[in-house]
Amino acid sequence: MLPCAEVHWKILPAVCRELALCMRKKGMAQTKIAMLIGSTPAAVSQYISGRRGGGRLSARAKKECKKLAGKIASGKVEKEKIDIEMARIVAIEKISRNGGAAPCRICAAPLG
Repeated sequence: MLPCAEVHWKILPAVCRELALCMRKKGMAQTKIAMLIGSTPAAVSQYISGRRGGGRLSARAKKECKKLAGKIASGKVEKEKIDIEMARIVAIEKISRNGGAAPCRICAAPLG
């Protein structure tokens, strides 16, 4: 599987699931969670029920999701920055799956 496909099909859904679960525990509504993570309320419902985003995350990625959910719930992260934080968590997970090595040459290549 190509590195970007792994992110799209496995890692990002697992990160979204973990964030949705953590934000729900903080008392946030599914519609608000969906808006903040760039998803739909139906997808968030599936994340929470375990029907979507079933990939496993490393302990470090889970910890970062929990931290981000706390910041989001307390209003310490602007909506525009959530995507950046989610991308950071995806990178953490990719590195952990690669045994600490850089994720891949494609993702690490400079733009332009």
